[in-house]
Amino acid sequence: MKAIAKKTLSTIALSVALALGAGAVTTSFAAEAPKPSVSKASIKPISEAQKAINAKKFDEAVAKLNEVDSIAARTPYDIFAAAQLRAFALAQLGKQTEALPFYVAQIDSGFLPPEDAARLSRGVTQLYYVNKDFPKAIEWGRKTLDAGNGDGETWFFVAHAHYQQKDFAGAAKVATEYLSAVQKAGEKPKENPLLVLLQSSYQVKDNANTVKALELLVQHYPKTDYWRDLLVTVRDGSGRGAGSDNYVFNMYRLMREAGTLRESIDFLEMAQLAISQGSPGEASDALRRGQAANAFSTESEKGAASKLQQTAKALEETDRAGLAKFETEAKAAKAGEGDVRLGQALLSYDQAEKAVESLQRGIAKGSLRNADEAQILLGIALLHQDRKADAAMAFAAVKGTDARIATLARLWGYFARG
Repeated sequence: MKAIAKKTLSTIALSVALALGAGAVTTSFAAEAPKPSVSKASIKPISEAQKAINAKKFDEAVAKLNEVDSIAARTPYDIFAAAQLRAFALAQLGKQTEALPFYVAQIDSGFLPPEDAARLSRGVTQLYYVNKDFPKAIEWGRKTLDAGNGDGETWFFVAHAHYQQKDFAGAAKVATEYLSAVQKAGEKPKENPLLVLLQSSYQVKDNANTVKALELLVQHYPKTDYWRDLLVTVRDGSGRGAGSDNYVFNMYRLMREAGTLRESIDFLEMAQLAISQGSPGEASDALRRGQAANAFSTESEKGAASKLQQTAKALEETDRAGLAKFETEAKAAKAGEGDVRLGQALLSYDQAEKAVESLQRGIAKGSLRNADEAQILLGIALLHQDRKADAAMAFAAVKGTDARIATLARLWGYFARG
């Protein structure tokens, strides 16, 4: 299996508003304090700290709140109120790391409303992760998730914290848990946890989960790089043996449509297979694409491409010359194989509308060597007409008696719906 290209995880924006917000810290404790309220012993430094915060004198506010620590008669609520204000002031000063213990103190106090405690718990997980304290990020993340207060980012922080510690199996386990939770809820999975599943599965050589992660990525985030990694992984992981040429050629067809043919071997092998599968038009097309992409850089590659181009051109000329006669014979035949071969040829010569007609006629007649491939060709022809919904239905109609063809049809379905 080829190496999966290292993916760049989406930027995680660190929220400054981890404290309860400006509205919470500008309410005067000295006036109508909530119940429970700040004690008389602590009211002076806390009130003065609030005034300093309202005046945006955050350093002064922190200094006043530090005084609460030395008040012997301070109550649990005093400690909470001071922690709330101190976390906010430190956050405004850009000192999120110093604010961390005061966020934790608020959560542990029991005075926060449940929704605020949940939000702050997610924020603490994020801060530990950003500060590269991965054990703490895992601890707080798990606590948040187990309480049912996590979100996609929380799952990512926990999974990627495992990954950062090279616990790839642990990372994959958490990412898999996340997927189960998302699927149960009927929600769209976030991109970053899927990337963790991809990278960690690749690290532990779990090909099944590597492919699973890539399939989910192309379904929900159909980027060209994800398609390239998926198709190369599936192509190279299928094995090359007797009867594999047709499958590999069809995989190249999907790579072509997804815009993921890149290396010289992609274009050369596709051209060679197209010739052997009786589709010289597709061989010529593959070689033209390779030349346009400047894929053939060595003399050996240029020579191979030139030789294949000559062969494809000669076969294509013969093919085109006999197309009208072939069409007449195919239409007159009781079996549909001729119509399917005609449809393949028409498709390779950019005659998608006629290709659809021929393929549908051949499928309806039956008696085909490979009915599943005929359905895939029909789907491709429909895609060339920009009939994506119809193409998806054609791919879904593949019975998939061959597991590899079933996989191919599923991937085509993702592409049609993407």
